[in-house]
Amino acid sequence: MTTVRLRSLLPVVLTLTLAACSSQTVSPTTTMLPFRTQPLMTEPIPAVDLSATPTGWVPVAYRDAQISVPSTWSVLYNSSACQTGPPGGDVYINPSGGFCSAKGTPKGKTTVTLVPLNEKEYQPPTTYGQRRVINGITVYETYSFAPTPHGGSYLVPSLGVEIEAEGPLANKVVDTLTRSPRAVALASGSAPSVPSSWQSVSFAGLRFSVPANWTIYRTQLTPGLGICGPKSGVEFLDTTLTLSTDLRPLHFPCALPAPTAQPMANGVQVDSGLRTEPLVTLSFSKRCLKFHGLTACPATTPAYSILVLRVTVPGHRQPVYVSIGLAGNGVVARTILYSLRAASSSETLGFVTGSFVAVGGPAPGSTRPLPGQVTAQNSAGHKFTVAVGKSGKFVLWLPAGVYRLTGRSPMFSVNGVEGTCAADQPVLVRAGKKTLGVEVVCLLK
Repeated sequence: MTTVRLRSLLPVVLTLTLAACSSQTVSPTTTMLPFRTQPLMTEPIPAVDLSATPTGWVPVAYRDAQISVPSTWSVLYNSSACQTGPPGGDVYINPSGGFCSAKGTPKGKTTVTLVPLNEKEYQPPTTYGQRRVINGITVYETYSFAPTPHGGSYLVPSLGVEIEAEGPLANKVVDTLTRSPRAVALASGSAPSVPSSWQSVSFAGLRFSVPANWTIYRTQLTPGLGICGPKSGVEFLDTTLTLSTDLRPLHFPCALPAPTAQPMANGVQVDSGLRTEPLVTLSFSKRCLKFHGLTACPATTPAYSILVLRVTVPGHRQPVYVSIGLAGNGVVARTILYSLRAASSSETLGFVTGSFVAVGGPAPGSTRPLPGQVTAQNSAGHKFTVAVGKSGKFVLWLPAGVYRLTGRSPMFSVNGVEGTCAADQPVLVRAGKKTLGVEVVCLLK
């Protein structure tokens, strides 16, 4: 059974864990000039009706459909049993047992279930039931809980879902039906232009754009797809860009998430290793997108608030997995998706490994690891900074060029002011190459 996340604790856990694993934060000033995508098609793009979400309610997405429910309700994904949560209402997304009827739940409670549409069972459309149009979407009511005005069963062929809603707020929930951000991101139609304020990023043979204020983490660890544990694959923790070489899995404790609905989050995760998420079984569509020389196959499962794509990059033997958070009207996700393209050889990153150490002081002649941060700066003034843990080891991913490496540590200060430490000579970084064993040294008196 999967429930919705506890936001107050897990972002802190993930941030601290990534920092401890030499996560690298990149200043927006370090990126290249943004680029603009070219139109792919001229068809109109479907829209998410944001006005369909009442004040105090939260969107819940599955496949191409989205409904909204009060923020106090519980939302369960892929649950093996139809358990009940808070008194107000429960939402079951793709439960393994099918529909979760409100029968047997406390009086006055509303239950809503979304499952995949069985298209073979409902052919031809004349067998669907009474036709309605909700927020521009055709809906067929196959069963009503009449004479009480408390919902029924609905088919939504264009969005690929069936909905069952029962209880006092059933009709109001069904009336919030609209398209999900996933439907917008994957719709045919023209590709949006990348805003000039966005930053361009190169990683794993790809180049793409994200908003300039997003924090960028570079890590060797597989960070997981969104929240860890049973909620993995549903949605991202927060709005960040994570770039992982997936050399080894990330292990950290998972707090039990709260069962209440939470707003969706944008974000991007790029995994250049063989797998993107050991806790999630990914199934990919045979209908792939082809643009800018890339082949991108979207995952059909999971299909919640993260769009996972298996991207084939020219010249790379294995695919790169790109996961994009789906929030709001889906335009941010669509813009990121269609900004993807193959990076040129000059844009491919190299990386530098090294140690941040102190020499001298009470132990002359020996080196001691220092915690703190190491910064690489090129002649144009672009800076890349990585956090360094107690081991003193660090890894920097850098575009090709010559860099001056400096360091700062709270363990090394002069009259209470942190001293500046540096490598003894500039470091040359070549695209796709390794530079090993660089020392950033603090000389102690």
